[in-house]
Amino acid sequence: MSRAITAFVLLIVLGVLAAWIADRPGQLGLDWQGYRVEMPVGLGIGAAVVAMVVAAILYQVWRWVRRGPADLAQARAKRRHNRGQLALTRGMVAVAAGDRAAALRFSREAERYLAETPLTMLLAAQAAQLSGDDKAARRYFSAMLKRPELEFLGLRGLVGQANRSGDRAGALTLARRAYALNPQAPWVLSALFDLEARAGNWREAERVVTRAVTSRALGESEGRRRQAIAGLHIARDLRDKGDTAAARKTALKAHALEPGLMPATLLAVDLLGAAGKRRRALHLIEQAWQLAPHAELAAAHRHLFVAEDAKSYLQRVNHLVGPAPAHDEARRVLAAAALEAGQTERAAEVLGALADEPNAEALMVRLKASIEERAHGPAAARPWLERVATAPEPGWTCNVCTHRHDAWVAHCTHCETFDSLRWGVVDGVELAKPEGARHLPPVDADAAQAESPGVTVLRSPPPLGSEDDDDPLLRAAG
Repeated sequence: MSRAITAFVLLIVLGVLAAWIADRPGQLGLDWQGYRVEMPVGLGIGAAVVAMVVAAILYQVWRWVRRGPADLAQARAKRRHNRGQLALTRGMVAVAAGDRAAALRFSREAERYLAETPLTMLLAAQAAQLSGDDKAARRYFSAMLKRPELEFLGLRGLVGQANRSGDRAGALTLARRAYALNPQAPWVLSALFDLEARAGNWREAERVVTRAVTSRALGESEGRRRQAIAGLHIARDLRDKGDTAAARKTALKAHALEPGLMPATLLAVDLLGAAGKRRRALHLIEQAWQLAPHAELAAAHRHLFVAEDAKSYLQRVNHLVGPAPAHDEARRVLAAAALEAGQTERAAEVLGALADEPNAEALMVRLKASIEERAHGPAAARPWLERVATAPEPGWTCNVCTHRHDAWVAHCTHCETFDSLRWGVVDGVELAKPEGARHLPPVDADAAQAESPGVTVLRSPPPLGSEDDDDPLLRAAG
């Protein structure tokens, strides 16, 4: 509509101009080289207009002859680029959807229409991975290493390829190379920590997880736990090398970082007891017991006072679990101590009906058998002993694959999942982290940091004073 109005206005203007010229007749003359040309004014103006139009047409023809091939090539390149971008987008969607055939088809189409770019090479590698062609995927990722702008992307792909093929050493070398290029990348920090830990390089793993915490690539809670696990293994290595003093300090530091990590607590208690620091070891046991009563913790408590007679030890158990314990494990420990001290009736009273439950653990049933044998003779204990064989036995079990382990390890020996072992009984449901780990006492960050300058200890309010204030490490642990 606007174009029609513009044309109409233009015609009116031209008509008015033509009428104005017609009302003012005249002659135009030109003398040149002995020739004289005369014409009316209107005709001269018309000739000038025609000359300008012809000049404009000739200019456009000349311009097309000069720039036409380049313009055609540019238009063709633009069409190819658009088709390549569309193929790239569809290929990424196909990879995400797991459509192998479509991913390969669009990958080839993107390569045909686009030059090598990070996205086309990544799509080609991922399409090869999706179709099971690991050699082609490795070839694409390796080609990226030759280009500085693609090297980091290629390293990420090769690390994944090496992990899937079981080449841990190769994956570790590649991950270290990626870490040198970009030490802040979350995937690098995660992959490198896992690979260093699997290789048993716990000091390197500790440094990596410290970087992950400080750069906020890892959450505070998860970071502290990983630092504690690394510290636990470092302490074990120091103990095996005979440096018990350093091992004790490192184990206490690991306990300070994560008081809910039972293996670290047990190692610290064992090293403190071996050094004759029973009061400090007892403090750690009591603190851990308040978080979550545990059978191995009870065993460590008994070992700490193995030289005491049964009656004296019963008083210590009373102090540990309280006069009327509510937790099942606390009741079992108190009942076992009472039975050892010769108080059979009290042992039976404390244990109550825990062993009568259909899913009662073997420890409960075995204790019930001992109580019955002491009170009524072997015949009364026989039915309970028969139940022991079928009663579930608590232990360290992977909450991913439910594989059972004789002792806690950082990686499940069956599925290789990190930090997946939990204490309990496999009953068809996933084992969870022990409750109470979320309700930890405050940590003295300054004391723990002083003992480990290489580990970032997250700050929290200072703990209340205790009878062991002379030991900064124990204050950090408590």
